[in-house]
Amino acid sequence: MKPILLLLGFLFFGSCATTIDLYKEKQLSATMESDNAVRVVWLGTAGLYVSDGETSFFIDPFVSRHGLLKVLCGFPLPPMLPEIQAWVRQVDGAKAQAVIVSHSHYDHALDAPFFAQTTGAILVGSASTAHIGLGAGLPEKQLQIVQPGSRFTCGRFEITFIQSRHSKAALGRIPWPGEITSPVIPPASASDYRLGEAFAIRVTHPKGSFVHLGSAGFVEKMFADMQADALFVSIAGREDTRELLHHSAATLQAKLVIPIHFDNFFKPLDQDMAILWGADLPEFFQTAGSFAPDINVYTLPIGRSTVLFP
Repeated sequence: MKPILLLLGFLFFGSCATTIDLYKEKQLSATMESDNAVRVVWLGTAGLYVSDGETSFFIDPFVSRHGLLKVLCGFPLPPMLPEIQAWVRQVDGAKAQAVIVSHSHYDHALDAPFFAQTTGAILVGSASTAHIGLGAGLPEKQLQIVQPGSRFTCGRFEITFIQSRHSKAALGRIPWPGEITSPVIPPASASDYRLGEAFAIRVTHPKGSFVHLGSAGFVEKMFADMQADALFVSIAGREDTRELLHHSAATLQAKLVIPIHFDNFFKPLDQDMAILWGADLPEFFQTAGSFAPDINVYTLPIGRSTVLFP
């Protein structure tokens, strides 16, 4: 697996000024503030913090940015607790009720139990995610295992877990497949965080609905008979942009598409944004514009609250 990861790392590392300019140019404009608006904060990678002013939760929060060489060489990756605590404070997320995990790769699940530990939230995800929580010291009462079709209520939010598929991001292969069958005790290497079950996460609220697609993979007809106002779609490692949009945004009739998981997550979050070369943000915008001109595609700033549904 290491030769594949080394090549993957080479392909994914770096960005250029024109791509950064596009990212900044396409950022979603601020919307008038209101006390009960549904707001979202992008934490980088596939991480989101969502709040309606009364209830809040995290999806795939990951801020422990370890360097590329450390990840590829299989070194232990400790959670960066000061950064986790600082981000909880930054988003005003101390009262979050849930930390939801789309799949159990390290860049989605390593930090999740520590966000739950810091906030007292329930860690929600697959059985593999639960083993990550147990290894981090969370009690069983703070864990909730879900399966495709499961629903979870969080205040006025209803969250549905939809069976998905991870993209073949490593030279035509799904990285680190398989289940986690025993507690993962940190620090552990990236390869210890096996994929587990992969979910798309549909969130509905009286003000609007969105889908979080934590990997650029999909299952055909996974969104049949579903609708969403917005789609957060991971684009790193995607296999075909047009096909991805056909099976996600078009099927959901989403009017707003927000790409995520295209930033260089081997760099600390307090450094300037860099974009994974393999994510090819310009191609995503170009293809989305020709595929569905009526869909609005925007990026989000990292770490700044944006109103999603006023």
